[in-house]
Amino acid sequence: MLTVTGRPADCLRRGQAITLRHATLARNLISILTHGILTAKSQGRYKAVWLHEPARSEWAALHTVARHGGRVEDVVVIEVTIPKKWLRRHGGAADGVWRCVRDIPVRYMRRVIGFEQLARSPVER
Repeated sequence: MLTVTGRPADCLRRGQAITLRHATLARNLISILTHGILTAKSQGRYKAVWLHEPARSEWAALHTVARHGGRVEDVVVIEVTIPKKWLRRHGGAADGVWRCVRDIPVRYMRRVIGFEQLARSPVER
């Protein structure tokens, strides 16, 4: 697990932030840790960064594999803390899924969760 430390932005200190997660393939991780999570890289209908609540991480890992190929072992989940005003709920039956139309800079990232942690039994938690 990688933990990123740094001084949070003012908007995060005032309690107007939310912690969500972004699932991606491990091959994208170096670029993300260098440039942030970019909306321009989105392959969907919306040019947005897709985020999910922590309880949906297993679903997000499987969805990432189904959408972009690869293996579930190659998926990493990035935890971010961003201002609530950047977010829009994804409508429909997908509860716990959000979209952000702004790029998410590296300073908002808190940690990277690998497959080993996602695959742990909930009893161990």
